[in-house]
Amino acid sequence: MRTAIIDRSLCGVTFKEVIGKTDVYMYAQSLIEAGADYIEIDLQALVRLPEPSGAENYIFRLENADEYRIANALPFSYALLPLRLSHLIDRLQVPVILEIKTGDADILALLKVVSESIDLTNVALLRLIGDFRKSPEEFKTILNKLKMLYAVPLDICPLNTTLGALTAAIAAHEAGADSVTFSFGNNSNFTSFEEFLISMATVHKNIISRSYISGICKAAVISSFIGDIETQNLKMLMKRYRLSPQRVEVADGSPIGFNPWRGIKHRRKSFMERRLIGMEVEGELSEEIIDKLKKCGIEFYSGGKKDDCLN
Repeated sequence: MRTAIIDRSLCGVTFKEVIGKTDVYMYAQSLIEAGADYIEIDLQALVRLPEPSGAENYIFRLENADEYRIANALPFSYALLPLRLSHLIDRLQVPVILEIKTGDADILALLKVVSESIDLTNVALLRLIGDFRKSPEEFKTILNKLKMLYAVPLDICPLNTTLGALTAAIAAHEAGADSVTFSFGNNSNFTSFEEFLISMATVHKNIISRSYISGICKAAVISSFIGDIETQNLKMLMKRYRLSPQRVEVADGSPIGFNPWRGIKHRRKSFMERRLIGMEVEGELSEEIIDKLKKCGIEFYSGGKKDDCLN
């Protein structure tokens, strides 16, 4: 059984006013290219995205009771309910993810109490969010017990308060959790999506996605333009992932080598490209980064419309 990956970095974002719906959509799609199976969004992100068609694999996170009408009106893959909104389970017409914060409680005892008060047969996925301050072996034992006791699929969302979230995420993956939830970028509270991918690829020799490097780099670039998602410095990103057209493959497995902009000497730089050059990176290095990112398939356009190639 493959463990699904959920990214929640579009929840709670402070978006910039200049962005268009295509910019946020491009960010979400880059995460899917990197290996995410589902993108968790809240209402603030939803209004900045094109209307879902059902093909984007969005999870809509409800923060208020009246938002269940929105969840029923659009083709989301799941609707996520914090435990305090569990009374809405029967009102939702889409599969439900129930989120439970474990805190310092005993996980098995906590789930026993929850299962006695809530009909878990109406829950499609049960998310446990917490520190999970246990060894990988202890954590795997608990997950295996939960899978034996409850028929509900499990999603694990490790918090990073003890700096052990990555270890917990890998343990959950290896224990066969149905999904694991991350947050792209340097989020201090949650496991880093890209750190997990790199760890699985380099240490555990398990490539989650053949195009994950390209997707990670696209997300890193776009995230700095759409809101307050903190990502690594681009110079460090290039060095760390050893980005080059020879090492990167597009989704169908063919090598990236063709640059559609090559040979065009006079063209107007897009908004994103100008912002990238304006970052605190030396001019010559920024041009090199731009060139290599283009070879990874990054399109520098904003607002749903490509910039003209020529002046």
